[in-house]
Amino acid sequence: MINREGPVPIYQQVAAEIRRRIASGAIPPGHAIPSEHQLVAEFAVSRITATKAIRVLRDEGLVYTVRGQGTFVGPEGAPRASQASTLYHRIAGEIVERIRGGELRPDLPIPSETTLMQQYEVAKGTVRQAVALLREQGWVFTVPMRGTYVSNPKDWPDA
Repeated sequence: MINREGPVPIYQQVAAEIRRRIASGAIPPGHAIPSEHQLVAEFAVSRITATKAIRVLRDEGLVYTVRGQGTFVGPEGAPRASQASTLYHRIAGEIVERIRGGELRPDLPIPSETTLMQQYEVAKGTVRQAVALLREQGWVFTVPMRGTYVSNPKDWPDA
């Protein structure tokens, strides 16, 4: 995803990925983008790089920051989704991106609740809300006592 050897600065590549998620609807208006800490972990970049990527998006008017609460999609002062809603929607959006990108394939399991809880540092209830949303939208299906699996592409919402 990040080309560390190419001519485009890494912070611009990170900003481009977040911009793509916003444009695709994976991070809807009013929802938080990944925090600096999350960008550092996801892209294996320095905190300075993560800060610069967020600054680029803010300078473009795509996001705004509320000190102590996060950075949100939309113009300054736009309404924000609740924190809990933001978290589970973001988790679901990122799983959708992994499905679309081919990392998570049809009829194969998505990461377990425990794995998602650890990856996103959230409670079990938040993970369950994200998976329920994915199920409602048709991205995944659950087999009791077995797990949750990626649906057939014909069942995806944009099919």
